[in-house]
Amino acid sequence: MSQAPNNSVEPVDILLIDDRTEDLLALAHVLAGPEYRVQMARSGAEALKRLLEQDFAVILLDVFMPVMDGFELASLIKQRERSQQTPIIFLTAAGSDLSQIYRGYSLGAVEYLNKPIDPDVLRAKVRIFADLFRKDRRLERQAEALRQSERREREVLLTELRHNAERRYLHLAEAMPLSVWTADARGNLTYTNRYWNQYTGLTAGDLRGRSWLDAVDPAEREACGEAWREAVATGQPYERQCRLLRAGDGASRWHLSRAVPERTESGQILGWVGTHADIEDAKRAILARDEFLSIASHELRTPLTALKLRLQSVLHARDLPDKAQHRLDSAVTQTERLERLIENLLDVSRITTGHLDLESEVFDLSELAQDVTERFREQAARGGTSVELAAPEPVLGRWDRLRLEQVATNLLSNALKFGEGHPIEVAVQGDSSHATLTVADRGIGIAPENVDRIFHQFERVVGHRTYGGLGMGLYIAQQIVQAHGGSVRVESSSGQGSRFHVILPR
Repeated sequence: MSQAPNNSVEPVDILLIDDRTEDLLALAHVLAGPEYRVQMARSGAEALKRLLEQDFAVILLDVFMPVMDGFELASLIKQRERSQQTPIIFLTAAGSDLSQIYRGYSLGAVEYLNKPIDPDVLRAKVRIFADLFRKDRRLERQAEALRQSERREREVLLTELRHNAERRYLHLAEAMPLSVWTADARGNLTYTNRYWNQYTGLTAGDLRGRSWLDAVDPAEREACGEAWREAVATGQPYERQCRLLRAGDGASRWHLSRAVPERTESGQILGWVGTHADIEDAKRAILARDEFLSIASHELRTPLTALKLRLQSVLHARDLPDKAQHRLDSAVTQTERLERLIENLLDVSRITTGHLDLESEVFDLSELAQDVTERFREQAARGGTSVELAAPEPVLGRWDRLRLEQVATNLLSNALKFGEGHPIEVAVQGDSSHATLTVADRGIGIAPENVDRIFHQFERVVGHRTYGGLGMGLYIAQQIVQAHGGSVRVESSSGQGSRFHVILPR
């Protein structure tokens, strides 16, 4: 006895496959009802097309069909990932042929029914697989609903975290004692903190379409604007000193301006974050220091020069005792050392104020290296150090001879100081566009983290009590080389000595 159909269940799709139209209609009649959507196919090709279009709860497949029989079609159905789990019920009028039955099960059949088919048995079999299909669908929907719920929860959490981070960022930006702003990818302002607004007089309502350059002193604006536009175009961080106009009294004060891009994970620029730190007082202090160094150096040079001349005149007198001669030699050496220190202080002042002038002439860098090396050989020999020069051919260029002598002298002095008595090598070479002066020692070397620092003013990587000096020689050397349009490259590691390459355009 057949069960009454359940009108509340979800209808599912069933595929009937048979080459005989009357058999298809009979099967469709037996399975007619609201719980099934019956579709029919009269060939294997038509069935495969239907299976490409949608999923079915169960397939009723006639074994014996022309062109492509049920076994071939079942094999193709099971090869497709989408339909390989779809249950297949074989239908046959050939009776209970065990070989056929075994073959059907081996191809993935779940049931084997003989024609003529008992309607109640057919409905019962189909109902089992239809119910399983509905349960699978419910589980899939529940899993998808769970995934959607988790996704929404994550989105809500991320949104909340993002808002909290933005609030913290804004609170931090408002509390900072320096100007802070953000801009879009094109450089237009999107936010400015309270400190910026108070300093510049530009409020949040003034942001639309504006740039932070509007607050820059007109004398600085063109140069700052060119550098800022280049940073926006290339995506490189921006850093520059410029003067900003203060709204309260119209004063123009120096600031260190920095801006860095904000990027997506793929590297696309979303916007910019910028800061301006007031360095007016620090800059004035530096200028005052440089002015003091300049004045003090000039004042010291006059008595020192007179003292040196007096010592040299006494030194050339006849019939001096050996002991007095030695002491006078030592005194002259010390005055020359003081003279170099004073000259270095003056150079630092000139560099800081932008007054390091060059007097260029054409000369041979190899010849210059020869002269400087010869001057150091006697001093080096007293310490048991040899100085070797490799300059096989002339290397001509247009440079400031006295300044490059100063560079070579500073590098050789350092090599003698830190070379620990090992041989020092000096080399000059050149090509069509550049000349290179190399000074190498085999002494204490420089740790990688200190390589950049040694070129800063008054910086030292070892204690002054051990090696002496003010830490200005390499700073001055680099500034002189850069003023020529060149660079200084260092190869060094702790305990392995150092190799300085001065590279100059010819």
